[in-house]
Amino acid sequence: MSRGGAHVYRLWYEEENGKPVPPYFSYEHDGRTLCTFNLHLDGSWGYTGVDGDPEVASALEAELRAAGLPPEDPERLVDDHRTVHRACLGVIERHFGLTLPREEILNSPLPTLLMKANVAQCPFCGAPTTTRTAARSGISE
Repeated sequence: MSRGGAHVYRLWYEEENGKPVPPYFSYEHDGRTLCTFNLHLDGSWGYTGVDGDPEVASALEAELRAAGLPPEDPERLVDDHRTVHRACLGVIERHFGLTLPREEILNSPLPTLLMKANVAQCPFCGAPTTTRTAARSGISE
């Protein structure tokens, strides 16, 4: 998705896992992951900080530290994930210059991209309406 000069910012939650998995953030550009980390900002889920391109990842990690993240007290991190998540998202928003227009999000259809791993079993692939829908939303197949 990030080829051809596109900047892709992803925030995803793994809701189907039986454990409380932290949300993950990644930034990709021209087919490369420039930074990725979990919003718990700890090493318990495979990351010890912000991973990725040294220049991008280290700059973002420095901003997170300047904002007091992760908290010095590991107990505070465990007890207050929502506050840590909000603080992380604030740093991400400022660092990358991202904004979300409140009225548009609340009152307009949002652009989406349907991703399906097994195209052969997708009931919509190849249907004429899928092509029109994709074209209308600016998504090419």
